Amino acid sequence: MKYLERELICVCAYKDGKVIIDTAAGVMGADDPRPVQPDTLFPVFSVTKGITAGMIHWLADKGKLKLDENVANIWPEFGTNGKDQIKVHHILNHTSGLHNALADMTKNDPMLFCDWDECIKHIALVAPETEPGREQLYHYLAYGWLCGGIIEHASGKKLQDILEEAFVLPLNLEGEFYIGIPHGVESRLATLTLDKDGFNMFAALTATSEFKSAVPSSFMPSMLESLISSSNTLNVRRAILPASNGHFSARALARYYAALVDGGAVPPRRSSSLPPLGSHPQIPITDSQTTNSKSNLYNGIPETDDTRDAIDTKIFSNLKSKIHDAFLGNGDYKDLILPNGRFGLGFRRVNTTDGSMIGFGHAGLGGSTGYCDINNRFSIAVTINKLTFGPLISEIIQFVCSELDLPVPEDYAASWEFLKKPVIN
Repeated sequence: MKYLERELICVCAYKDGKVIIDTAAGVMGADDPRPVQPDTLFPVFSVTKGITAGMIHWLADKGKLKLDENVANIWPEFGTNGKDQIKVHHILNHTSGLHNALADMTKNDPMLFCDWDECIKHIALVAPETEPGREQLYHYLAYGWLCGGIIEHASGKKLQDILEEAFVLPLNLEGEFYIGIPHGVESRLATLTLDKDGFNMFAALTATSEFKSAVPSSFMPSMLESLISSSNTLNVRRAILPASNGHFSARALARYYAALVDGGAVPPRRSSSLPPLGSHPQIPITDSQTTNSKSNLYNGIPETDDTRDAIDTKIFSNLKSKIHDAFLGNGDYKDLILPNGRFGLGFRRVNTTDGSMIGFGHAGLGGSTGYCDINNRFSIAVTINKLTFGPLISEIIQFVCSELDLPVPEDYAASWEFLKKPVIN
């Protein structure tokens, strides 16, 4: 396996609820020679969608919303301009017809997409382009504002508060699991770089008819290049973008999927890497702040196998099989997704080359990924700071799966295989 000199890669995996891989290699960035640490925060682009989907499922599990409910019942302002029949499952399954929503909004002011309140207000006013449930077109940015609006209106709380309540605190992910970073974590941020050759190859692929049939008309290489270049700025890193702005460590992301593969059961707090996962405060204290008891509450918790911090050891109340059916659009939920589509309800379905569905997850632009294999109780996260658009992530997944005698997901089964198909993450 060939690693580039300035490439930063972290890999973490769980098997049967236990950490089996927790490793890192490389430096923080092309101009930052510090070695990577286990608590390094990576911008992971659309990997974020799998966490945002998890929040909606968590609210459904708590009875705050229904997946077959009209969005307008939850978010009254949304029910305008022909959107009154769009349901929650249409948003999760990328079939709402709002795939190009807000794509033109930032032409005059490129930073407007960082204004959460303005984006939520504007997306409630747009009109769908296609009938809900008719066509699956990837909602590459709109997904975040649509899901975020549902999350906040259903819960009556801010999205970041739900993220903390649903996953960060019960899973002990403090300081390593953000959608929009707080002040005080800047020293742990990986710097993104772009593999120009790989990107040019990817850009050429976007011109093919097969690719165009799977993505919105507004999805263009020039837009992607602009998004990548802005993603190292603090303004963008601090923005709330639930489709694309997650900043996670690999070990936090792997733990999230380890919990989901077991139906929400919280894995034991065991890690071979230092500082221990969960030892950072979620909201760091800065020089301009006074001490806040909530910020320090989870700082320095000892790393033990049985620590639960008085939090329930299961984050979902439904049966594991029911939860997985909801994620994948199976069983009682099969009528809520477009048949034979790549997505379930918020998660990408993970299939093998023979078409067998083995799990769920979500990858991101340039390579970072997280997924789980249900039957084998396996989860893995790979985070990378050089957006390669090439075979590196496939080689890592293949190697790990071969060592553990596990099936390799179709998307990673052959070098460059995911570039030969119109797969957008």
